[in-house]
Amino acid sequence: MKKILLTLNFIIFSILTYSQTKTYEALNGKILTEEEYNKAKVSSLENAKKNLGSDYELYEKLEISEENKNEIKYKFKWEYLNKEMFAEKLIEEKLIGKTLKFENLHFLNPKEKNNLDKNKPTFVNFWFTSCPPCIEEMPALNELKEKYKDKINFVSITFDTKEKVEKFLTKYNFDFTHIVGEKEFTKSLGFVGYPKTFLLDNNKVIKSIKGSLPAKENEMAYKAQMELMEKELEKLL
Repeated sequence: MKKILLTLNFIIFSILTYSQTKTYEALNGKILTEEEYNKAKVSSLENAKKNLGSDYELYEKLEISEENKNEIKYKFKWEYLNKEMFAEKLIEEKLIGKTLKFENLHFLNPKEKNNLDKNKPTFVNFWFTSCPPCIEEMPALNELKEKYKDKINFVSITFDTKEKVEKFLTKYNFDFTHIVGEKEFTKSLGFVGYPKTFLLDNNKVIKSIKGSLPAKENEMAYKAQMELMEKELEKLL
């Protein structure tokens, strides 16, 4: 009798599970049904392979935002990655949740080490002086620093020498607290793509990792990406 009841319970659970409607919400708020979502995935990947290259695949990230007996709502994000980029993504995912410590690193201005507020979240940008995308995103980085400087620490880390960075800063405005000459430290993190931004909570735990921000001249992309970044920063506060 117990076996029969267990079997019936399993059948009922299965029916309830499979009868749940699935919907998917994009970053822009658009809602898709399960059928629309699957069709869009196929179509989008075909377009990516055509325009980016046949070696690109779709990297899918799903997060349940709401669930009840009738419906599961997901928030989704797609990225198109080749093998090298996918490997980089896996490295980034392994870094999430780890603590980043600054105590033993080399500051361009040693006095600034004591100015970092240990109770604040920290925005960490990895860059180097001859990296064009790094330079392109600096106006965006400076803008974020100006807006959140009272609430968040803003730190840059590079493997370039103190001399290179000092010379660079005579030509470009990059208003962060600078850590320099950290070749071994940056290498130990494992990633190869630059620029890279780590968002740390007030315990210096890595909560998320972001790529480059667009140049300010690309107005639509700049506005959209800045809004997304500001939402990420607000989550840390």
